[in-house]
Amino acid sequence: MTSTATLLCPAQPAAASRSRDTLTIDGRLSELTRISHWLGDLSRRWAVSDSTIFAVDLVINEVVINIISYGYADNGIGTHPITITLADTPSRVIAEIIDDGTAFNPFDAPPMDLGEDLEHAPIGGRGIPLIKSYSAEHDYLRIAGQNRLTLAIPKLD
Repeated sequence: MTSTATLLCPAQPAAASRSRDTLTIDGRLSELTRISHWLGDLSRRWAVSDSTIFAVDLVINEVVINIISYGYADNGIGTHPITITLADTPSRVIAEIIDDGTAFNPFDAPPMDLGEDLEHAPIGGRGIPLIKSYSAEHDYLRIAGQNRLTLAIPKLD
């Protein structure tokens, strides 16, 4: 595991991170559309492949949906900003997602129960394995009441 500082600010020349952009959304499912539009804009500005943006979109949506659905003791009634920062490097897109939800390190979660067969498999629980499968590196920190999840998603050109 690599520290968040290393993932987002590689100890390489400034050219290592070509571009960086941040979006802050309200912790509501209706905000997922804003994320999609933002990623579409970034893919054009950064000239990132459709397959890479698909992976980034899938991972970010999975994380954000889980934060909104499970991360708030008030069931999302209050105001809960979620900040997403992306950095474009030559070989990967680095995503950092910050929220004020309940402390939760998805990489410490127990393995998914697959069930005996598809008919008996439990519903849900596939998001964390999905996030892991698309992330080459990951890090989680809890700082000052905030979750900071950082994911390095390889470019799929």
